Amino acid sequence: MKPGTGLRFADVLVIETSELAGQPPRVEALSFKSRNLSGMKEQALTAQMTADAKEALQKYGETLDIRRDSLKPLLRKGSEVSVQRVHLIYEGGTLKPKDTRELKAAVNRARIEVPGVEVFFQ
Repeated sequence: MKPGTGLRFADVLVIETSELAGQPPRVEALSFKSRNLSGMKEQALTAQMTADAKEALQKYGETLDIRRDSLKPLLRKGSEVSVQRVHLIYEGGTLKPKDTRELKAAVNRARIEVPGVEVFFQ
């Protein structure tokens, strides 16, 4: 549950618990996208990646209220957790842009525009 925006389901939510007493769990969210970006040029690619990164951060970043009972034993103090990082992962292969220079520039720009979100291609 994202306070103020309602119920959301991340594609993958990683909760790494610490053995140290009092340490909050490390939480990261992964959002997978299957978009055909192969025909996009740098400006359009940057705009799409930045929009996707902002959406991923808004939906899965910052603070989450974990509602699933099966995950609550992993949390030490209540159900609210702070998300350290959001990973935005695009499908590669034929959907990936052909020009690697433009792709790298767009990925770097999206990372700068939306701190806290890492952008990758699989």
